[in-house]
Amino acid sequence: MKKTYVIERKTTELSKVIHQKKVLLKYFQKTGNIGRKHMKTNKLLLWMQVITILPLTLFLLIYSKSDAFTLLVSFAAGGLLSLVAYNIYRYIKGRTIIHYPLVMVLMLSFFLYAITGLGSKEAPQAFESFKTNSGAATFTLEKPSQIDKFCYYVGIDKTASFSLEYLDQQKWKSLYSYEEKFPFSFRWKCQDINVTASQLRLRVTKKELMLGEVRFTHNEVPIAIKANKSILTDNPELTVDTSYFGGMFFDEIYHGRTAYELIHGLAVYENTHPYLGKVLISLGIEMFEMTPFGWRFINVVFGLFFIIVAYYFSLLLFKKPLFAFSGAFIVTYSFMHLVQARIALIDTFGVLFVFISYYFLYRFLIKQKLSLLWVSGIFFGLASAVKWSAVFASLGFVFIAIYLLIIKYPLEKRFAGYRLILYGVISYIGIALIVYTLTFFDIYMRTGNFQDIINYQINMFNYHAAAVKPHAYSSVWWSWIFDFRPMCYHRNNHGLMHQSITILGNPAIFWTGIVAILYLVYVSIRKRVLESGFILLAFLGMYLPYMFISRPMFIYHFYYAVPFMILAVLYMWRDLIEYSSKFYILFFLYLLIVAELFLQFYPVLSGYEVSREYVVNYLIWFKGWWL
Repeated sequence: MKKTYVIERKTTELSKVIHQKKVLLKYFQKTGNIGRKHMKTNKLLLWMQVITILPLTLFLLIYSKSDAFTLLVSFAAGGLLSLVAYNIYRYIKGRTIIHYPLVMVLMLSFFLYAITGLGSKEAPQAFESFKTNSGAATFTLEKPSQIDKFCYYVGIDKTASFSLEYLDQQKWKSLYSYEEKFPFSFRWKCQDINVTASQLRLRVTKKELMLGEVRFTHNEVPIAIKANKSILTDNPELTVDTSYFGGMFFDEIYHGRTAYELIHGLAVYENTHPYLGKVLISLGIEMFEMTPFGWRFINVVFGLFFIIVAYYFSLLLFKKPLFAFSGAFIVTYSFMHLVQARIALIDTFGVLFVFISYYFLYRFLIKQKLSLLWVSGIFFGLASAVKWSAVFASLGFVFIAIYLLIIKYPLEKRFAGYRLILYGVISYIGIALIVYTLTFFDIYMRTGNFQDIINYQINMFNYHAAAVKPHAYSSVWWSWIFDFRPMCYHRNNHGLMHQSITILGNPAIFWTGIVAILYLVYVSIRKRVLESGFILLAFLGMYLPYMFISRPMFIYHFYYAVPFMILAVLYMWRDLIEYSSKFYILFFLYLLIVAELFLQFYPVLSGYEVSREYVVNYLIWFKGWWL
């Protein structure tokens, strides 16, 4: 009996040992799998950091200038490069790498791309107004001198015409006449003349003109003058710059000028779009005065915000840091994103608010918290208060609601059926309309009459309904996604050098986007999943309405749909990678191509001066590309 007991006890102990070994084996297998997944994630993110730092490094080598600001940014880039090196060390040691340097590198990169050559921080700030038959500006030289160029800085050109005259034998003779063609505002303009004189005058012959500075030169050398209005000659150290760097160009003469008028309580000139965009532009002017840098700066800030939102929206959709970083990366190297963030237009504000509105709508569908739907409505109201183009997002909201019914998306009972429509109406009509109306507070504060706000809306509608004049740069809606017809905002060529700012799409994003959108159509119909349908219908909501608009349209109207096309591209790559990990290599190669094209086209996106030969040989790919 004793012997039998001993055998049973040993058998029991052996069973326990075997069981413990099995438990340990399962643990090590599990932790080993986790470790392998952890190392794989680290490796992918590390490659992403290398890919992100490479374009910034190349930009600093190719385009940066040796000024104090660039040196400061270069120092910051060096610090971020050190963080990447530290992450390599952590990867080798098998530790979790730090994610945030990647987002910081992207934001720093975009800030450097946008701020380089953004605009002068110096411009005349004081102005003298001249009206018809209300006196003239007279200029006296120390002695009769030969003059071959006359330059002047206009503040606000209120459809004015003027005459430049010189005194000859006690008689004023006409030297140059300016007839108003379109409203030059806050920019230098130079005119070649040929006269020898000791006294000149500028007389407004039509309407009103605000002048900030006047120069006369011979062989590019300024001539000393005295003016009866000292404001016109009190900044001789200012550089005369007729390019985009020294003054307004394209529609800045409307939006930037109106921001100035809002600050100074003047009657606003541009009343064909809502108020909010101009109010936002005015914040930069308050910080950096009425200078090109000042009226463009806030757009750059919103461009940075866009990268952050793209990161979080991509993370929400795709659940993986790699694709979140990739979404932010592609936005950073989008041609349209850079161009629109470097000019005092209002589109960047509207596109960002629309994107945020959709972000909170998607969060609402995932978490089904009503407050998220209210926030989405608030941002839709803000977007509409920037530009009416944002209203097209409402079509996407309707499309998505219908899609939810088709795929029988599992909504909580309080949001099911007609309740979802009811809450949607409250959010996107009720809340959005309240937010939209509040942005017109300036009109009500000045007039105390709510009817003036209504009249403003009527005026906007009448303008857009009647705007049917053809334009050389206009293009049909279906051509935008193919990049058929870019639009040149500014050109200033001289000799063999070329300087321009042109809006077009990054071919690697646009042309891949065509395939991605078609793929989403297939997935949304075949698999009926929320993610694909949401992205596709948001894109179509911002794109299809232009089919029914008869007025001239331009490729920049497509800007509102571009963020969703980027998400579509990411969705397609995500599915390819899930199908086979071999697509990781192609995906990283694709990101490098996106960044390479950005650096290649950077001169015609930013106004960076290059040789005309470079533009013709390497950038004009098609006959219709007038860059």
